[in-house]
Amino acid sequence: MKLRIHRNALRLRLNRSDVEQLRKTGTCADVIRFGPASRLTYTLETSSSWRVMEARYNQDCIRVLLPLEMAERWAGSDQVSLSLERDANSGPSLLIEKDFQCLQPRREKPF
Repeated sequence: MKLRIHRNALRLRLNRSDVEQLRKTGTCADVIRFGPASRLTYTLETSSSWRVMEARYNQDCIRVLLPLEMAERWAGSDQVSLSLERDANSGPSLLIEKDFQCLQPRREKPF
């Protein structure tokens, strides 16, 4: 899963295995380490108790939350993205995308 942050917006891009993990477990997560004692975790999570898409930040973790029904519909369809536009005072805008364009395997690069 890739995370992009630009101004007051978060974008998550999921490859096929990320989407499959989200479908099976309800969670997809990754981490960036800034040394042995410092890291930032980011997750995409689903729950039947959530009614709207939202993002939360707590204890070095960015959590993007999706209602279960919305996530299941998106993951099982040809729909490429889910989005939520917000003003700066009510939290970040969100964009969640399927990143399926690469048909040939390639070596992971940091950028």
